[in-house]
Amino acid sequence: MNAMQEYRFQAVIQKNTDLDAAYIIVPINIRDVFGKGRLSVKALFDGVEYNGSIVNMGVKDKQGTVCYIIGVPKAIRKQIGKSFGDEISVVIRRRDR
Repeated sequence: MNAMQEYRFQAVIQKNTDLDAAYIIVPINIRDVFGKGRLSVKALFDGVEYNGSIVNMGVKDKQGTVCYIIGVPKAIRKQIGKSFGDEISVVIRRRDR
């Protein structure tokens, strides 16, 4: 994926069981696609921009497969009026640090 290529998908905001923190599961295996386990991205969560990283933190999807995630900061959740369990529209673009 070059800097202009993007991925669009819907995702449900998940709650970190130990913290007041949230993430979404990214339906892309970034190791297979990009050859690395961590990817710096520019994300849009319901149209609100966020610079972050897609990472593997050992989180498993419903099928029990370890997957990649990106955090959804509390300030953005508040701005878009969404919380744990809510669905959001996501756009991901690779960025150079």
